[in-house]
Amino acid sequence: MLGGKTVEIDAKTVEEYLNQEEFSHLVTEEFLIHAAINLIANCISKCEFKTFMAGNEFLGDEYYMWNYEPNSNQNSSQFIQEMVTRLLYNNECLVVEVRGQMLIAESFAKEEYALNETVFTGVTRNGFTFNRAFRMSQVLYFRLNNKNIRCLLTNLCNGYNKLLQDAVDKYEKAGGEKGILTIDAQASGRKYGEKTFEEIFEDLMNKRFEKFFKSRNAVLPLFSGFGYVPRTGAEQSKKSTSEVKDITDLTDEVLMKVSQAFNIPVSLLKGDVSDVKEITKNFLTFCIDPICNMMSGEINRKRYGKIEVLKKNYVKVDTSCAMHVDIFEIAEKIDKLVASGMYCIDELRRKIGDAELGTEAAKTHYITKNYEKLGGAEADGQEKNEIPV
Repeated sequence: MLGGKTVEIDAKTVEEYLNQEEFSHLVTEEFLIHAAINLIANCISKCEFKTFMAGNEFLGDEYYMWNYEPNSNQNSSQFIQEMVTRLLYNNECLVVEVRGQMLIAESFAKEEYALNETVFTGVTRNGFTFNRAFRMSQVLYFRLNNKNIRCLLTNLCNGYNKLLQDAVDKYEKAGGEKGILTIDAQASGRKYGEKTFEEIFEDLMNKRFEKFFKSRNAVLPLFSGFGYVPRTGAEQSKKSTSEVKDITDLTDEVLMKVSQAFNIPVSLLKGDVSDVKEITKNFLTFCIDPICNMMSGEINRKRYGKIEVLKKNYVKVDTSCAMHVDIFEIAEKIDKLVASGMYCIDELRRKIGDAELGTEAAKTHYITKNYEKLGGAEADGQEKNEIPV
């Protein structure tokens, strides 16, 4: 009625309407953002969701759901990776429970109130929209920050995109083919078979030279009156290292901003292998632990509630499982943990990924004489020496 028209979106339409130059500017930023999100999501998916009852570790339906099968279409690793990815990329993630299955909402709308519960509507998953509203107490709603860090990061990186494109243009110009085309004054008035001078000139400049410069080995035929002399020299024959350094420096600047935004050590996101152990500890402390604490807090207050949590019935995300463990490297530390009574044998075997023995001895906590409370014969001996206990 208003004179509009419907355009079918396909690959050809996108190629026609999308500004390819502006789109290429976002590649570096988007790549680094997704690399950072994947690093965090993969790390959290390795963590174990431990469930406790009356303060003791308990394996039940809740444990199985979070560590093995949250719904019929996803295992726990796929579920956690998608949940964390949506949380970091969109700054929020909504999880609803339907028929005993935990489902991550792909899109939703929310109405927030000051005193009443927030209401979620239009919850969609795999093309299906639930024809009902979900109250805040009925869902798991994860929110990372009050500000969408990805949008802020995008605005920050826009300036770097322009500088990066300038550096790329300078790099391409430094290594581009250059030459001088000479044309006789009489050539413009000649007839080249059925073609005029203008047609020959346009074909030469727009097609023949382009193919000549792009080909690895090529011959450029020229008509009478035309002459081409390439410009030779070190500055034209190879690309300048200064232009390459400009590009890498700007890329490193974008990488540093992304690392700061997600609290990831720069060297870890960059892929440096030096001092990985200490870097990983910082990564777990300042990036992974806060996210896992936020997740466990939301799960406990919604799925357990105040009364159950005060009875020490709760879920805890164990981030110690995220690091690779070499049992030969920590053999002495294992001995100390058992000897001090900190852990029993089965608890340590589970932490390093081995199967539990399940015997009474493996579940018993031991303590050596070095850690034993002073008393008995030892106390008598100390009393004789008049050493206060």
